[in-house]
Parts: sequence; structure tokens; C-alpha cells
Amino acid sequence: MKKFSTFIPLIILFALLILLWRELFYSKPNELPSALIGEAVPTFQLHDLFNSNQLVTQKDLLSHVSLVNVWASWCDACRIEHPMLMKISKEYRVPIYGINYKDNPTDAQNFMQQSGNPYVKIGQDLTGNVAIDFGVYGTPETFVVNAQGKIIYRHIGVIDDESWNKVLYPLIKKLGGR
Repeated sequence: MKKFSTFIPLIILFALLILLWRELFYSKPNELPSALIGEAVPTFQLHDLFNSNQLVTQKDLLSHVSLVNVWASWCDACRIEHPMLMKISKEYRVPIYGINYKDNPTDAQNFMQQSGNPYVKIGQDLTGNVAIDFGVYGTPETFVVNAQGKIIYRHIGVIDDESWNKVLYPLIKKLGGR
């Protein structure tokens, strides 16, 4: 019995190493589960960033496969992601709708004017309530929405060439997008 008790710390250490190894090599930090996968986009109504008389709503997402990107001008990761969104908009012609999250409208407009605007429309989510309805944890987050207005996939973090080519674009093509 005494010999067995000397191995208990080693067994515990080995079990912890296995758990750590699994998390390091098999976890997918950009794929947090979402209760909204397969569900309709939440109902929302936001004022357009460039024309406050116009509204951006969930109805804008119907009849075509699109991306909904939650971003902010104060978000460093969003600035890193922006050239990829420009590429997606120009080269792949996938419609991208923006939700500008808790941002100063003037700062957001200036950022778009300086960096280019990849979005079909941008809704101002000044309170963050629409992002909360989407289940957003932070910026940037991007959702693939099918032609029926259902959320098919959620990508957390920066969209880069790898995530675009291996996950997002194949899914968009499968759904009948460009």
C-alpha cells in the first residue's frame, strides 16, 4: 500500500499533462459554441453609420449568403483584420454587413474613410445591445448567415488567409455564396 501511495502524485501529474496537451493541440479558440447556430439572426434595427436616416435590420441579410462582422475603430484586432475584409469584399464579392460596436460614430467614419469600406451597410450599435443579442464576447466577431437569414457559423477573432481559405470561404461556397 505504501508503494502505491508514492505513485499517486505521479499519476495526478501525468493526468494534468494529458489535459494540458489536449488543450494545447486540439482546442479551437476561434470556435466558441453559439446557441444561435442554426437559428434566425436576432431581430435588430440600427441606424446606418453614414446615413442616420437609414436603418440596418436583419431583413437586409435575406436572399443572399453574407457575413456579419462586429467591429470597432478602437479595436486593434479589427484594424489588423480590416485589409482581409477589404480583400473579401473586392476579390470574392461576398456581402459583408458591419455592426459597429460601442464606438464613437465620428471615429468609425474616419476609420472607414482612411482604410476603405468593405461593408454593404454598417449599423451603429452604440449601446452594445445588438451585439449582446448575437452573443458577442468581443471584437472582432464574424457570423456566416445563409440566404434564409440563419446563422450558420461564428468566427471569433481576426479573419486571416488561413481561416478564410480553410473554413469561411468553403462554407460560403457550400451555402451557394460566391
